[in-house]
Amino acid sequence: MNLDAQIEVLKRDMDALARIPDDEVLRHYAMQMPRRPPGFYWQLRWLAGRTVRWLQSKRILPSDPWPVRLKHAVGRRGSEPVVIWAVGANPCTLRNALDRLSGLLESIPGFTPVLFTDVADFAFYSRLGWLVEYLPTIDGYGESFEARKAQHLARLYRATPIVPVSAGLDPEVTAQTVRRLITKAG
Repeated sequence: MNLDAQIEVLKRDMDALARIPDDEVLRHYAMQMPRRPPGFYWQLRWLAGRTVRWLQSKRILPSDPWPVRLKHAVGRRGSEPVVIWAVGANPCTLRNALDRLSGLLESIPGFTPVLFTDVADFAFYSRLGWLVEYLPTIDGYGESFEARKAQHLARLYRATPIVPVSAGLDPEVTAQTVRRLITKAG
């Protein structure tokens, strides 16, 4: 299967996951409005914050994008996330692919990679300077934790370009190819 077809399948799967309603998770992670604090200065700041949030909800002011940059990582403040899908990858193969993808993505400014994986190799990921969304398989009863977290992340990264980790394994893939995949997938 070529990369374009893989991206289409991943995008379709992410869209399907994002459409599954999970009110319990949404309620759990919803931002709570802070109570009115004591003191005149803090009450003015509280009122200003509520006003800004209201203006953002009415789309009068643009809301802040989801922060995708690590403090210690190379990247710019306004960079956009790009999801690297690596769920189900072999750990050795994953390292090789991510090394190559890291080099390719460094030449494409304006994007910050966010790795979706079920492989726990956090020291390696930290050296890459990427954000990691870990989707572990946890045994137990009831609905799978991995499935619920995948649904939540699919909602969070709904409009984000997605690239399969197999792009890092293909020796014919260049930085221009990755740029085309990112802009096409977005």
